[in-house]
Amino acid sequence: MRIHGSGCCLIDSIYRNCSYESEAFCSLWSKERGDGGLIEGGLVFTEDLERFGGKSHKQIVDALSGGRKADGKNLGGPAVVALVHAAQILSENGVEVGFYGVVGNDDNAALVRSTIAMTPLNAVLKQVDEMSTPTTEVFDDPGKRDGKGERSFMNTIGAAYAFSGTDLPPSFYDADIILLGGTALVPSLHDDLHIVLEKAKKAGCITVVGTVFDFRNEKRNIDCWPLGAQPAYQYIDVLVCDETEALRLCGTHSVEQAACTLMDYGVGSFIITRGALPMLVWSSGGLITYTELTAMPVSAYLDNLMEQDPSLRKDTTGCGDNFLGGVLVSIARQLGNTTPLSMLDICAWGAASGGFTCTYHGGTYLETETGEKLKHLLPIVGAYHASVRMEGLV
Repeated sequence: MRIHGSGCCLIDSIYRNCSYESEAFCSLWSKERGDGGLIEGGLVFTEDLERFGGKSHKQIVDALSGGRKADGKNLGGPAVVALVHAAQILSENGVEVGFYGVVGNDDNAALVRSTIAMTPLNAVLKQVDEMSTPTTEVFDDPGKRDGKGERSFMNTIGAAYAFSGTDLPPSFYDADIILLGGTALVPSLHDDLHIVLEKAKKAGCITVVGTVFDFRNEKRNIDCWPLGAQPAYQYIDVLVCDETEALRLCGTHSVEQAACTLMDYGVGSFIITRGALPMLVWSSGGLITYTELTAMPVSAYLDNLMEQDPSLRKDTTGCGDNFLGGVLVSIARQLGNTTPLSMLDICAWGAASGGFTCTYHGGTYLETETGEKLKHLLPIVGAYHASVRMEGLV
């Protein structure tokens, strides 16, 4: 079995223990939609925040961080982190996982390559010498969301401007499952989504799409963010997005309205994550067994562990990316065993994978031995299945 993916791959510089109430943050918060200011829980482009704040990139980072260095630099991005996760968990199942992306020719490119080399993930990376490797500054305030934590992002697109659907070779479509993750941070690829996904469906692939905050379209202040230059929803088997992204994609003011709109768009199934709140799931009954619009919980097992031992809680960077990776894991594990697939199992692996990310720093977990991460996740997945059945949700 093969899983191939493309989309966002970058280097995260993570600043922990920030205070969103500080003067530096208050002066840079967005005042109205698309103005270029910082967005709590969202992403803004570096050049737009520079214009908004009247400061250089370095001055902004120094102000928000208090002049300290980043607490860590990690491989990040919804596509590559999800695929690393899938490669690690499925490494003993004979599943080949590959990422197709872009980097510059700089120290961060070397960090991308060296980090991927420490994982089972295969990578085909286009190198753009005259552009920088994409980066994101991640500002984490652990006190937000009732102690669950929140992040805000400043992204430099760099070499991702030079990657589109035409950079995906025929080998990309030689797969059982195709992932497009965080393509809003790879603008030309995002515009080509409908083309790439249609090709994938014609090749017989299962298609999974994970979204990210689309500041390029947010600053246009339009009713609905486009997903592709032409709508791509009809080619998506599984869509994973968070609540804010769902509202923006659908131009609605409630997550329930957004869910109904996504059904009308023609997507095969979806999962709308809501941070520490229950996620909303639905399936038309194609790939995944028919599922009415249902609220499914996050991992109570992990919440209880971290409440009992607060030192286990690190930061929330990469939770959504690993959730997406968990969805890939469940689909791959279920294929060949049962059709249609179990939505419960998909939610269990997603919630366990996303929740476990809170127990280490950064999105990418580097194993010391094969199967290490799987050993951590299996009891969490098992507890999720048991608790959901006990609550009678399935």
